[in-house]
Amino acid sequence: MGELAHIRNVLDEIKGLEHVSDVSLVSRGGLYIMGDSPKGSHPETFSAMNAIMIGAAETTSAELKDGLRYMMIKLMEKDLILVGAGTRYMLAIVTDGAGENDTIAKSATQIIGRVELNI
Repeated sequence: MGELAHIRNVLDEIKGLEHVSDVSLVSRGGLYIMGDSPKGSHPETFSAMNAIMIGAAETTSAELKDGLRYMMIKLMEKDLILVGAGTRYMLAIVTDGAGENDTIAKSATQIIGRVELNI
């Protein structure tokens, strides 16, 4: 199996977590790499905005002399969870809002951690 196919399988595994509807792999510079962005969204815009948000959250956590586990945005009907995936990438995970976000973020981090992202 090629590296991209393996990464796709890992993203599918994360998408298979209970309450997860979409998951995207995004560069920390804001480029959409692969995965599913929410229906009706533009993957490039969605990716860029998520990278900006997690970058701001990481800068804030550094100012507070702490580390960022994940960032969660509570929407009216959904939640958006942003987690780091190494030094060059991040995950944008959309959930139905009914799940335990800490568990979802932890599981996604463990799953993506099994892959060496050299793309």
